[in-house]
Amino acid sequence: MRIKMVKKHVSFGFMNSQMGRLHKAILAERLKAIGITYGQIGFIMQVLRHPGRSQDQLSLVLSVDKGATARAVAKLVKEGFLYREENPENKRQKLVYPTDKAVAMRDDLHKVLMESNSTMLSGLTADETKQLVELMTKVIDTSRESLGLPEVWDIL
Repeated sequence: MRIKMVKKHVSFGFMNSQMGRLHKAILAERLKAIGITYGQIGFIMQVLRHPGRSQDQLSLVLSVDKGATARAVAKLVKEGFLYREENPENKRQKLVYPTDKAVAMRDDLHKVLMESNSTMLSGLTADETKQLVELMTKVIDTSRESLGLPEVWDIL
């Protein structure tokens, strides 16, 4: 495999944005078949993994502001993927749960996500993939720390 030289003026931010856009494009049609959008993946996956997580916790884990989380959850409730219940310990807080519809599509969604990962990482060796994940973890941790946010690896 030939290694391409990256032009000096291409920034990390540009490359990161490109990866996100390409990931979204690779997933677009597959997600459409399941009935969700790219922006809904994190919310659905987190609620499937951790039923009863609060909207505030979702915001923290997904690095999304509370308003955007409230809108995303409301849309997923309307579409029948999630439902909310009042937290008995804090009446102002809503806890979010998956519906049977979300649970039923879990395996299909997981398969689609794994296939997209395989597509994107197919040009890397196992060692390169491991190194990439380690470096991305380091960048995410550094970025979260700079914003005063906690690490999320233990609560994903």
